[in-house]
Amino acid sequence: MKPSDICVGKTYRNKGKGTTTRTVLAIGNEHRPRRWCGNMDTPPDGPGVLFSQVGKPDWKLYLSSFAAWAGAEVHA
Repeated sequence: MKPSDICVGKTYRNKGKGTTTRTVLAIGNEHRPRRWCGNMDTPPDGPGVLFSQVGKPDWKLYLSSFAAWAGAEVHA
C-alpha cells in the first residue's frame, strides 16, 4: 500500500495470507520509532505510526514501513 492510503482508526492485514491485523491509533512525527533496524544507514524522514496488534503491546513503525507491511484494509 502507499503511505497516503494509511488512515487513523482503520485496521490493516499483512500481505500474503493476511492473518495478522493491526489497527492504526495515531500518525505523526511524535510516533516515530526510537530505533531503526532497516537496511539503510539512516531512518526514513517521515512520520511514524502508533498501532495496536492483538496480543501485543502498542508499537511504532515508520509510516513507510507500515505501508510496505500492509496488504489491504480489513473491512468489518
